[in-house]
Amino acid sequence: MLEPGELIVAVEVPASGAAARSHYLKVRDRASFEFALVSVAAGLEVEGGRIRAARLAAGGVGTKPWRLARAEEALIDHPASAESYEAAAERAVEGARPLAMNGFKVELLRRAVRRALATAGELR
Repeated sequence: MLEPGELIVAVEVPASGAAARSHYLKVRDRASFEFALVSVAAGLEVEGGRIRAARLAAGGVGTKPWRLARAEEALIDHPASAESYEAAAERAVEGARPLAMNGFKVELLRRAVRRALATAGELR
């Protein structure tokens, strides 16, 4: 708890494990909107070109953010490649049940997962 007059001046988060290569993607309707239509947080641990650990979470497409565990599983022990990212993106939307007016978010989520993974996978 902060005492009166105290101020937080920095927060340090060490990069380790899946956070070593990470990316957060926020897709908005317009730049003026603050909330995301879809957001994806992706973290990858890549060793020798292969994915050793993965963490994926999505927001904006449901009532709360959630982990994409089946998509994470699709990445483990596979190459850090466009094909692997596409397979994970397909897994991320399996079983999606959109409502009448938000069906577009399924495709948007699939593309956002692929893009976030590709960006995280390119980081060195």
